[in-house]
Amino acid sequence: MLIQTRDFGEMEIDEKDIITFVEPIFGFEDYRKYVLMEHEELNPHFVWLQSTEEPMVCFVLANPRELVPDYEVRLPEDTAAALGEGGTLYFVLTVIRDPYYDSTVNLKSPVVINTQTGRAMQVILEEAYPIRQPLVQKEEEA
Repeated sequence: MLIQTRDFGEMEIDEKDIITFVEPIFGFEDYRKYVLMEHEELNPHFVWLQSTEEPMVCFVLANPRELVPDYEVRLPEDTAAALGEGGTLYFVLTVIRDPYYDSTVNLKSPVVINTQTGRAMQVILEEAYPIRQPLVQKEEEA
């Protein structure tokens, strides 16, 4: 199937790769179908979560364990049931700013994707993770 994307133009995707959000991403209630897209140079650090329904709805996601090695997610039972049985991937939403050093990730509300069912959900964790964690350290802090 052909879709229009915000950052990559027209792309061919396999319908089996479509991820369906059982609960929409906060603030984007009208869009539930997405596909993960990788950029060769930025993988495994970032992936794009592109809406298949609206080309301009696209999120840059990061692997939280790249930023916080001991990042731990305990899914509530109802969330796990909604996603179904199977392995899960966890990503955090990024806010890319100019300058890049002002960019942040939301560790409090990861996107959880079941790799077997193709179902996904954004979850608010009970753990005390920040909503605006710096994506990178500034040079003077490094």
